[in-house]
Amino acid sequence: MKTLVLAIDRDNDFGEKAGVATPVIGIEGCVEAVMSLGVADPEDSDVNGLFAAIQTYKELMESFRGRPGRKAEIALICGDRKVGHRSDYAVIEQLEEVISVVSPDRVILVGDGAEDEYVYPIISSRVPIDSVRKVYVKQAPGVEGTLYIISRMMKDADKRKRFLVPIGGLLLLIGLIFLAEGFYAYMITGSGMYIYNQTWSIIATVLGIMLLMYGYNLMDRFIQSLENLGKNIRSGDITITFSIIAFGMLVAGVAMGLNSIWNLQTGDTLYLIVQFVSNAMWPIALAVVFRDTGKELKNYLSMKKVNRSFMVGTIAIIGIAFIAQGALDLTKMMLGYGEMENLLILLEIIVGIVFLVITSVLQTTFSRYFRAHRGETDDSR
Repeated sequence: MKTLVLAIDRDNDFGEKAGVATPVIGIEGCVEAVMSLGVADPEDSDVNGLFAAIQTYKELMESFRGRPGRKAEIALICGDRKVGHRSDYAVIEQLEEVISVVSPDRVILVGDGAEDEYVYPIISSRVPIDSVRKVYVKQAPGVEGTLYIISRMMKDADKRKRFLVPIGGLLLLIGLIFLAEGFYAYMITGSGMYIYNQTWSIIATVLGIMLLMYGYNLMDRFIQSLENLGKNIRSGDITITFSIIAFGMLVAGVAMGLNSIWNLQTGDTLYLIVQFVSNAMWPIALAVVFRDTGKELKNYLSMKKVNRSFMVGTIAIIGIAFIAQGALDLTKMMLGYGEMENLLILLEIIVGIVFLVITSVLQTTFSRYFRAHRGETDDSR
């Protein structure tokens, strides 16, 4: 009966920091390895892990004295600095090499914390495990496991969205509520004191935005978008011109909306919102149309095809904008701000409905045409 004491270093600190070639089999090699890492980085917890494995090996050897047929061996295996599938694959390769050399009947696993636990099922599928020993630094038990769990959560996109996005959204909402309250008070009184007292609101808003950006990985997407923009500019992409125009119209729409409410002497929040949206909506809607036009023009020049979703989508955007304009004008009239002609409001809503009906008809026509076309192609085959 041979028992193998197996020390595991999933992130390969022995190889990266001390230059130890693994797997290491035998007590002499393991002692040299632990001394090398101890000199290179005395604070590394893997030093404690391998020392614990050596201690366990010596205790086994002492207990096996006078018991024929009982043997013990010690080995060290490592993964890779990039913890994940790559490191687990390295662990499997080294484990199989150790098993082929030692041929153990049982294994005692020794690791330095939560990280190494992820490879235990892999090892148990190849050789029976007698026991598992976890080694923590006495001054800070559990710290490494906690930090490892947090670091893994930060690297996992799904977990980032699950935990960080709600926190970021809540902070952003709270910050915006207090900022809006301060801005509203400033608009009514004209006193800058309400703006100066928004320090914590600004901090909460910025922190919420940062958490949302990290949760949705927006910074990496922004950097990738800048890189794609640079490539498109160098290649003379026609969509750049339309994107610049669309961005200018977007900024103009927001500016027009803010300018329309800046000097209004009213405390009616609903009217301020309606007035802002009413003035900002059309430039923003046209910005979306211009952006999509640039993409569609590029698609037509490269493939000589017109995307039907572009036509349907453009008409739908215009129809929704007309209906929204009618609803906003009706709301302003009901709030008592200005006199709007009922005929004009009705006309805006009717025009919007007509555009949406055209959208529905085009979508149905296109669908029938392509289904019929596919049917003719199948019959010809």
